Amino acid sequence: MPSLKITAAAVLGLVLGSNAQVPVYGQCGGNGYTGSTSCTAGSTCSSQNPWYYQCVPSTAAPTSSTVTSVVPVTTTTTTTQPTTTSNPSAARYFITFGDSYSQTGFDITGTKPNPANPLGNPDLPGWTTTGGLNWLGFLVTNYNASLVYSYNLADGGATTDAELIAPWSPTVLSFIDQTTKFSNNLASKPSYAPWTSDNTLVGVWMGVNDVGNAFYLDGWEALITKVLGRYFEQLQIMYNAGVRKFVLLGVPPTQKTPLMLANGEASNIQLANTISFYNNLISTSLASFKSKNSGVTSWVVDTAAPFNEAINNPSRYGAPDATCYNSDGKSCLWKDNYHPGIEIQKLVAAAVAKSVGQPWFA
Repeated sequence: MPSLKITAAAVLGLVLGSNAQVPVYGQCGGNGYTGSTSCTAGSTCSSQNPWYYQCVPSTAAPTSSTVTSVVPVTTTTTTTQPTTTSNPSAARYFITFGDSYSQTGFDITGTKPNPANPLGNPDLPGWTTTGGLNWLGFLVTNYNASLVYSYNLADGGATTDAELIAPWSPTVLSFIDQTTKFSNNLASKPSYAPWTSDNTLVGVWMGVNDVGNAFYLDGWEALITKVLGRYFEQLQIMYNAGVRKFVLLGVPPTQKTPLMLANGEASNIQLANTISFYNNLISTSLASFKSKNSGVTSWVVDTAAPFNEAINNPSRYGAPDATCYNSDGKSCLWKDNYHPGIEIQKLVAAAVAKSVGQPWFA
């Protein structure tokens, strides 16, 4: 798997400089935002909600919510929403699959992604396990190079195939179930999401629950190999529907979560070995997938790098140590004993943005 080293300088380099101009529909302010607040000519920075200020066309921005200099928002305010009309054909599409590390609570039957909320529903930051934005929210607000709509089908607790590795509840949508939802709702390129092979990127961050529920079993190698076979069967379904661009995220070092650390050294050595096996299979399986399917552009992101950046430097990211957790998702690296908080998720977003780059992310 390609190595992706994250440093503080690299992360800062991904954020818009303080004097750079933000393009139309780019983020220009909000809670935790540290980038430019200057919009490109013909657009104005307008408050959408406390998390997200956006550059909108000047003729469409209401004067009651227009700002000329934006500072991070720390309190909730009521603002008038812009009257811009969503133009789906002008957007890029980021269709994603995963588990609780990725969930935003998106309902495909609800409000669709739009310039005011690129997640569609719920309101930003979405229903996440971080206490705020997760990697997807950061990508479509902080690191978007243009207007990017998120169609996030991730479901908390998901495994790849529930018949191979059962999730915590039978109601959880596996990767196979999420792909079925894609096939039933998005594969036809509906009018609300007229995506194309050129303007669409699929992101997959699976494996945390597959590995976590299998690493201690006899025959885990054969089981994980079957899981990755199912994983790439789902990518084949998406390819057959017209997807040509994929970014695949590896399993992070969950042996360093507070929950798993409590299991002791021997258990965590085995968990780390299983994670390495899984991640290596992503790379080898992707090579085989590309040899059978022409025109694929792909990236594999090593999520260990952003996790280790925070774990090795907790004070740099606002935490007293590498193992504390707090429900605010901000004063510790972890929101609970298994889910990364806001800062780790932001580092993951930065890693993906750096790997994929423009025209999706910057």
